Amino acid sequence: MITIDSKTVISPVTFKDLMALGNVQAASIGVTEKGLVVILRIGKDDSILGQYRGGPRYFQSFDAAASTLLQNGITEWETDATGWIPKTVGRGKTTRIGNRLAPRAEP
Repeated sequence: MITIDSKTVISPVTFKDLMALGNVQAASIGVTEKGLVVILRIGKDDSILGQYRGGPRYFQSFDAAASTLLQNGITEWETDATGWIPKTVGRGKTTRIGNRLAPRAEP
């Protein structure tokens, strides 16, 4: 899991400016305790995509995070899903992830 404390959070406006200048070299989707985040490689540093009103932007699905990257012109990224359990797992829709049992949600 990723720790946000050690990474800079950049606003969506700054992200768009950096994209226009060609300064975003790579992107990835990472797992945190609060959800998924978009990590941007700018120079030698990694930054987390933030919200307009401040703080990191947390995504609840890979689809939402990928959509944000695609909307901003990023078509390739890396993903480390270690520790990620989708919202649909444990809600009665499915109880398996690969060959391991997912934890059950408490009613």
